[in-house]
Amino acid sequence: MTQVQPVDVTVQGFNELCSEGAALQLDHYQRPYVWDSIKVNQLLSDLHEFRRSSKEQAYYLGTVLLHRNDEKQVRFVIDGQQRLSTLAVLYYTLCGSLPEGLAFHYRSPISARNLHEARQLMVERSNIELDPSIFEQLRFTVITVEREDLAFTFFDTQNHRGVPLNATDLLKAYHLRAVTGPHAESLQQLCAQRWESVQVAGPYRQAGKRQDYAPELFEQFLWRARNWRGNKYIEREDHDRLLETFQQQSIGGVESDEVPLYPGYHNQFASALKLQGSNDYRLALTPVQVGGSAASLPFTLRQPIHKGVGFFLYAQKYAALLDALLYQESANLELTAFREFYRRVVCVNAYYLQELFKLALLMYVDRFGYQRLLAFAVGLELVLGGLRLEKQYIFKESPLKYLRDAPYNLLDEICGAYRPEEVMAFLSSEIERSEGYKKVSNITPQKGVQGCYLAALLGYFQLDAAPEGKNWVLSCWLKMEK
Repeated sequence: MTQVQPVDVTVQGFNELCSEGAALQLDHYQRPYVWDSIKVNQLLSDLHEFRRSSKEQAYYLGTVLLHRNDEKQVRFVIDGQQRLSTLAVLYYTLCGSLPEGLAFHYRSPISARNLHEARQLMVERSNIELDPSIFEQLRFTVITVEREDLAFTFFDTQNHRGVPLNATDLLKAYHLRAVTGPHAESLQQLCAQRWESVQVAGPYRQAGKRQDYAPELFEQFLWRARNWRGNKYIEREDHDRLLETFQQQSIGGVESDEVPLYPGYHNQFASALKLQGSNDYRLALTPVQVGGSAASLPFTLRQPIHKGVGFFLYAQKYAALLDALLYQESANLELTAFREFYRRVVCVNAYYLQELFKLALLMYVDRFGYQRLLAFAVGLELVLGGLRLEKQYIFKESPLKYLRDAPYNLLDEICGAYRPEEVMAFLSSEIERSEGYKKVSNITPQKGVQGCYLAALLGYFQLDAAPEGKNWVLSCWLKMEK
């Protein structure tokens, strides 16, 4: 009896790849279709040049990695989906139908938009010297694996051609695989949908934006919130550190649909949260439905990450919270006043200080909601504005230097406070400690980056010029509370 090999390597043409064997599909962990017009144009030009000048009979398009799932009678594309999807669009453009055996389904709006643009580009380039016979010349090295664990090993280690996988793509794959149990498939689908809502959150919800928000969310907010602690060992995030925090350090050992909870602003009593098949949440052992707002999920930024469902709900909660805080329309007066200050003053500050502002803001709202939001935002900005007025140049490392050199870590103080008043007292002490406001007499409003920032600050407080002494900013801040 012949034993099926766990790994099979062959060279196949495009038509052979699509039609021989089970249908080609994309699994839940796959990223959206992200090729832009530059990459699509490059592929079209390469194919055109091959047909025009090459004497070779075959055009090699690299490796495709497949996981053959005999139970579901499909072949999942692990690596190569960007190339295969682009070729599928080209096939449709030239032949009027999709290739036999190609059963790709993209739900993400990012994918839909990019596929539509690729199709339009190919129609516009209809004069290109390509015809359906090109597909008879395409060749791939096809690696087919039988076991899911082996598939993910290849997935994590494959040297990707085209668009390299972000750490967040690998995290998505890892945590989808961690969703197990009798309802695993339906829960995986729900988690994949929630991840898609993360990808289009924030500024990328706007029309015409093609970026994936997940890397920014994890790099600039979630990783930093968890790791910028204390003063000594504050470092910048990178690919490996993200995987260590959100993969290796994640916790398993619970029911796949149940996520343990910890005390926080959105949770005072419950010990666990269940994701139901109806795609709603229920606090464990209670009849209380959490509701449809992911921003209100009872998580905290620095809590342990639980494998599977917990990871996806955690990511969705903070994408939704940032969305509600900075981008979604709102009738909340406190939020409206905050956004006006953010637009007029914070956005004039140096980019890297803006990053630290948004991180600290997220941690405050996670702790206290919108309580005294404007007062906190102004006080925080006066702390960071002092750094702007002190230094002519703000570098990538400037926020890290501030956190390292300060007597107490700003983010730790926010997370450890029991009342907003404690945070305000800390900000007041940091403003008093600032050296920047001593130097404003040497800065001409509207002249240079420091002058533009000073002018924005004075304009917000309705001052024509900075008063003598450094305590004027504290006085302006305190007057806001009266």
